[in-house]
Amino acid sequence: MRNRFAIATLLISLAFGGCSDYNKVYKSSNPNMKYSLAMDLYEEEDFGKALPLLEQLRDYYKNTDSMELIYYRTAYAYFGMHDYSYASMFFKDFTESFTRSPRSIECAYMALYCDVLEVDEYDLDQSQTLHIIGALQTFVNYYPNSEYVAKVNEHIDDLRNRLQQKEYEWVIQYYRMEQFKAAVYAARNAIKQYPDIPQKEELEFLALKAQYQYAAGSVEIKRLERLEEAKLAWDDYYYANGKTGEHYQEALNLSQRIQSDIQQLKFIL
Repeated sequence: MRNRFAIATLLISLAFGGCSDYNKVYKSSNPNMKYSLAMDLYEEEDFGKALPLLEQLRDYYKNTDSMELIYYRTAYAYFGMHDYSYASMFFKDFTESFTRSPRSIECAYMALYCDVLEVDEYDLDQSQTLHIIGALQTFVNYYPNSEYVAKVNEHIDDLRNRLQQKEYEWVIQYYRMEQFKAAVYAARNAIKQYPDIPQKEELEFLALKAQYQYAAGSVEIKRLERLEEAKLAWDDYYYANGKTGEHYQEALNLSQRIQSDIQQLKFIL
């Protein structure tokens, strides 16, 4: 009863006392007062003030039934502060510490969602992004009937699309910088890694075009060999797209130029 009276008195005084009363609770050794204030601040979405108290409460309520809620709200408080790295860590810790909790699947999803949000849209780390995609797929395999599966699949599609877009932009950048050998490799690699990439036909054409430019700029002794490779690039383009490709006419004109250059070089050599 005394504790309830103390907490009630504290809450009334906080309405008038502001930060000084918050500091008193923070510095106090009364876990009940800390708990009550932390939960109130959390409900008010004042995560910046709730978090220091929640961190303290993890020591006070260790190995108690209250620990689950404290951990859960600590994770969401970090999430609310847009600190996705720490939020992910606490969500993951929650799933490992409270395996039987009805919140465990939710926290497993939220940990992955935080990882997705951590991915930098303009500077994707391919290996890390692929790792996250793998983790998302593992979630689907473990919890195929979860309410979060649809969202997880959306995250997978989004990350794959962003990786594909980055690979496509690398090809364009290499070509514009006249690094034609690198453009050929990047185009072929993008197609190999992502056979369903939306720009597949364009990348096949760019591989042909860049290979021709690479051959045209080569020393004479290497030019014939590289023109033959350009001819193979045309074969690859035509095999994949036939006459229906958006860049078919340009590719056909280029193949005729390649054949003409090969004949002239063979005559000279």
